[in-house]
Amino acid sequence: MNRMRNTLKGATALALSLGIVAGVAHAEDWDAELGDHSGKTLRIQTIQDPFIDALKEIGPSWTAITGADVTVEGFGYDPLHEKQILGCSQNDDQYDVLFVDGIWVGEFVEAGCIDPVQPLVAETDAGIIALDDYIESFAGQAYWDGQLQCLPIAGYWHMLHYRTDLFEEHGLEVPQTFDQLMAIARFFAEEDGDPDVAGMAMNFQRGSAAGQQFFEWIYSAGGKPWESNYPGSSDAYADQTPLFNSPKAVEMIQFFKDMVPYGPPGVEQFAWDERANAFTQGKVAMINNWSVRTPLFTDPDISKVTDNFDVAMFPHADGEQSVPPVGGWIMCVNAHSGQKDAAWDFMKWFASPEIHKQFVLLGGPPSRHSAMQDEEIIAAQPWVPTLYESAKAAWQELRPRHSMTFEMIDALGLQVNRAIVGDASPQEAMDEANENITRMLQRAGYLE
Repeated sequence: MNRMRNTLKGATALALSLGIVAGVAHAEDWDAELGDHSGKTLRIQTIQDPFIDALKEIGPSWTAITGADVTVEGFGYDPLHEKQILGCSQNDDQYDVLFVDGIWVGEFVEAGCIDPVQPLVAETDAGIIALDDYIESFAGQAYWDGQLQCLPIAGYWHMLHYRTDLFEEHGLEVPQTFDQLMAIARFFAEEDGDPDVAGMAMNFQRGSAAGQQFFEWIYSAGGKPWESNYPGSSDAYADQTPLFNSPKAVEMIQFFKDMVPYGPPGVEQFAWDERANAFTQGKVAMINNWSVRTPLFTDPDISKVTDNFDVAMFPHADGEQSVPPVGGWIMCVNAHSGQKDAAWDFMKWFASPEIHKQFVLLGGPPSRHSAMQDEEIIAAQPWVPTLYESAKAAWQELRPRHSMTFEMIDALGLQVNRAIVGDASPQEAMDEANENITRMLQRAGYLE
């Protein structure tokens, strides 16, 4: 059953139908644009990712214009999903604005958790929304059922982060292929003479961390997670027959398993925080990491690598192209909020090119073409040109985005971890993953 037609072609058509053109940062008359919300408190629920500090710092500027206070509460990845879905089922109006992972959008739409913003966008000045100024590979994650559901305000892309001091010391070239990456990881783990520096940290923790890592790597391996999902597909959801036990997929899991000895102790249980912390503390020579954390590596209060790292494109298998992972957070109106006017006022203000630039300069992730090309932003975040190259090469349907997303990624991550820790061979683990996910999709009506 085909229940999803959410390609960027539809997103572009919507932008044209609304008359929205590319925007650049310019000063809006916000006093005239935004309502008076004095006496209100706008409540935002978000992920406890590094951009939360920039979000909190920029909130008082909106308060000064509208009179409403802003509170921001952050949660870990799995707890946030649990809290948001539970709150939705109970018609909870505690939060007005929800930051939702782009891969949850189908689940949240089908459960009636969020109000689509398409009608609100149509009524708002085109220069404020600047819809086609958003990076396409991320903007597509804000669409579902042919509608713009939320605003794509915090895009992430993967880049290879590596220690320039160590690479220069040993005369090493930055790896471009998986084989080169493994050879350099092996060198730092076994041959460089420093037992305190491992080769590479990866996300191997059971559940969503290991499950998402599979999706992050498989396209650059020349594989695909299901039949119709490949870069450039006109309808990624047309045929969701799982391919998790294909030769390419099993080879990918074998690669993960082979990388374990070149990681730091306990890497089999690493997730996002552990991976980033290992690099921040100088314990690994390389990581593939979401760009939202890159600014933290420059902070001398928490980082030991500050001036001694650089970034490069996501590696790829021999003969294949780099398809960097894309992810991030879309900003949505809680369908059960009692303050939807204030929620939309905050959202259109915060997401505008003008305020987005301020957010990025405070450490937030750039999500617009104008931000990626801004000289002031590039001077503050010199990795942005590589990030922009990565963003343009990414595939928006990196991970599933329908109502079974969370469950199937978790189930996949269980089997990936089993293979990594040796409880099953890569083939056995992926055979079971494929069988389990096939049943899930059949039960949900996504497969016959």
